Amino acid sequence: MNILQAISKWLPTPEIHADESEEKKEEDDEEKAEEEEEEELKDPMEELREECSNQEHISKLYDILNECNDRVNSKTETKETCEQELFDFLQERDDCVSKTLFDHLV
Repeated sequence: MNILQAISKWLPTPEIHADESEEKKEEDDEEKAEEEEEEELKDPMEELREECSNQEHISKLYDILNECNDRVNSKTETKETCEQELFDFLQERDDCVSKTLFDHLV
């Protein structure tokens, strides 16, 4: 009998089956997923967009966009699009957001 056999006789080692280690990994992965859900981050840009959309000059552009959209949707055939109104609104809102967005990033 060699030394390793003698030691294993006196100190039995637990047998780990492949199924058990996979189950443990799955449990660990589930715990990590739950922790990530709890720590869900909020996008500061979404909050800033909402705040900026409430500013008077930007809300007027939004109203103009909605009026154009209603006008276009009320017609069965038209070549008019609200592309310019959309770009005006988005540009003003994004300009407003860009002024303070990087202050919110850590």
